Amino acid sequence: MNNTKSILFLINGLGIASKDSFDIKFNDIMPNLSMLMGNYIFTRLENKNYNYRNGYRNFSLGSDLLPTYHILENDANFQNNQTIINIANDAIANNRKVQLYCFLDNEQVINQVVKIVNVLRPKGDFGIYIHIVIRQKDVIDYDRIIKLVKQLEDKITLAKNVQIGTVVGERKINEEKYYDLLVKQFGEKWPDYTRKFNYEKTTGIIPRDVDPFYMNIGFKLETNDIALFLNYEDVNCDEFIKRLANVKLYTLFPMKLYPYAINIYNDIPPNDYFSKTLEENNLKCLILTKEERIPTITYNLCGLKENKSPNIDYLNIDNKELNITELLNKDYQYIIFDYDISNYKEISKIKDFLMILDDQINEIYKICDQNNYNFYISSLYGLYKEYIVGIDKKVKLDYSREVPIVVINSNYPASKYTLKYGDTHDLSNTIFNSITNNENIKTLFRKRGLLAFFKE
Repeated sequence: MNNTKSILFLINGLGIASKDSFDIKFNDIMPNLSMLMGNYIFTRLENKNYNYRNGYRNFSLGSDLLPTYHILENDANFQNNQTIINIANDAIANNRKVQLYCFLDNEQVINQVVKIVNVLRPKGDFGIYIHIVIRQKDVIDYDRIIKLVKQLEDKITLAKNVQIGTVVGERKINEEKYYDLLVKQFGEKWPDYTRKFNYEKTTGIIPRDVDPFYMNIGFKLETNDIALFLNYEDVNCDEFIKRLANVKLYTLFPMKLYPYAINIYNDIPPNDYFSKTLEENNLKCLILTKEERIPTITYNLCGLKENKSPNIDYLNIDNKELNITELLNKDYQYIIFDYDISNYKEISKIKDFLMILDDQINEIYKICDQNNYNFYISSLYGLYKEYIVGIDKKVKLDYSREVPIVVINSNYPASKYTLKYGDTHDLSNTIFNSITNNENIKTLFRKRGLLAFFKE
C-alpha cells in the first residue's frame, strides 16, 4: 500500500471566537496560516473538549464511542447489584443521605437517575438528593434545560424523600462557593428555576457558567453522607472531590485518581482507538509534545491503557530548535505537532507564541507542498478563560464552541471539496482514511455542489 504521509499541526486552545469573545486576529500575527485558510479547505469543527486529557480521548475514541455509557440503562438485573444494595444498607444503618451528582445532558441521563432512585427508594426511608450539573454551551440551550429539569421533577414526584438539591454549571464545580453551598446551605435559592434560567439567558451567562443555587432545603452534605457520581464524562471536579474527606464516595465507573471510590461498574475497554488503527495498518506515528503530557496522551491514544504502543514514538519539544526538514523526512507515515496556548496568562504572550508557530507552519507547508504530503492544522480543544491585556485590564477569550481546521490535501482541492460538520474524532478518521486508503474509515470530505448535498 502506498501510504500518504500526513502531518497534523495542533495549536490546542485555539478556537473560533464566540460573539462576545475577545478575538485574536490571525491576519495580523499569523499571515502564513491566514494564507492557507484562504487558499485551501478551511472550516470549523464542534468543540467537545476543554483540556488536553479530554481532547486526546475524544480524538482517539470519539465521545459517542464511550463503551460504558449505556451499561446502566441496559442492566436488567440492576436491583440485585451489590454495590447499590450496599449504598442503601449504609444509608439506613448510619441514618445518612445519598447525594447523587449527574450531568443533565439528555433524557437518557434522567432515565438512569430514575432507575437508581427506583432501586434505592424501596430499601429504606433515607433522603436522596439529586445535584444537577449543566454543561451546555449556549444560552439557547436554557429552554431545553428547563424541560429536562421539569421532566426529572415529574419522574421523582411520587418518590418519598427524593428531591433536587442543587444546580451548578460545570465550570463552577471546583469553586469553594459550591462546596460551601453544599455543606452550609448558604447561597441563592431558586425553587422557581425557570425564572433563574430565564434571567441567566437574558444576561448572556451560558449554562456551564451558572453559579450554584439550590432548589430545596435539607440537602446539607454531612459526615458519612454518601456521594454517588454518575461520571459519564471527564468533567474536571478534582478540587471538589478532594474536599469530600468525610464523605463516602461511590461512582458509576472507576475514577483513576480516586482508587478509594467504590464503583458500580467496571470499565469496558474500547474496541476502536487511535493506536489500534495504527497497529492494524502497520503505521508508525511520531508525536512531538511536552514530556509531562506523554503519559496522558499515551493513555488515551492506546485505548485507556498506560502501556505505550510500539507504533507511537514521542519527541520532547520543550526548548528545542526543531529541524523541520529532518523531522518530516523520518520514516513515519503520521507526524503530530502538539502545541498548546492554554497555559499563557497574557494575550501578548499568546500572540508571541502564535507568531513563532506561524513561521513553523510556513516551513512545514513548503516541505509538504514539495513532497505531496498531506498537511492538517487544527486544535483538539478550545479555551474559555480570562486574560490580562495591558495594565490591569482583563478580557474574556471564548474559544469553547468550535475549533478551526485547515486541510492541504492534493486529492481534495478546495475548489471541488469541502468538509462536513464534525468534531475532532471525525478529523482523526479523515486523516486515517487518507493514510490508509481505507474506504471503510469515514471521512469528512464531501464534493461541492447541490447534487453532492443531496447524496449525503
